[in-house]
Amino acid sequence: MKIFSFFTAFFLFSIFSVDAQDFIVKNNDDVIRGTIKGTDYFSVFISANDQTDVILPARDVKNFFWNGNSYLSKGFATGKNLEYRFVKLIEMGAVNLYSFGGETLMPPVKQKNVRFRPSIGIGTGTGGYGSGMGLGGGLSIGGGRNTPDRPAGAPVVRYFIEKPGAGPLQEIPIKAITNDIKKAEVKTILLQKLGDEPSIKSQIEANTALNSNDVSNMVKAYNAAKK
Repeated sequence: MKIFSFFTAFFLFSIFSVDAQDFIVKNNDDVIRGTIKGTDYFSVFISANDQTDVILPARDVKNFFWNGNSYLSKGFATGKNLEYRFVKLIEMGAVNLYSFGGETLMPPVKQKNVRFRPSIGIGTGTGGYGSGMGLGGGLSIGGGRNTPDRPAGAPVVRYFIEKPGAGPLQEIPIKAITNDIKKAEVKTILLQKLGDEPSIKSQIEANTALNSNDVSNMVKAYNAAKK
């Protein structure tokens, strides 16, 4: 319930701030307002008060609001360590749906004012899709003063589903559906999270595509049914 209450509070906060500046909420609850220039999901780049350029790593941030979307900082297990990354909130309620990837970290306009500029490489491997939280894909984060590296080609977008109180954040391998085995894996995950609603269960079992729009619509319908 505490987790759900946090999401509810954050969602309401976002609604009331739609007509305001972009903002970042740090771990100490300090709020930075200004214009967000971009994110690579490991860091977020903001022109604080439209004057000072600042790049903040996900480990120092609770959430941020940008272009009408809410982003949360989540801890992902990488071996024995916990690595923080941002996820975009797609649907929220009894079940939450997030995406990871798709944006880029914009180069700073005022280089002398940038306080922290990590060099980030993002691989395109598929990682481990099971029930854990690891992303895989050759992710590396380093310090330095150079402009962050950008991945070659189109950025990979991944999707995660979460049912508060029913296990950890879990990746849905939507983009990896190339055969019946992967399709069965996606259906199994969705049935675990949404299968207690009969109408949604029948949709999952009958669906032959299971693309990102299908999954988003199912989660939305499930949350509406649980209100």
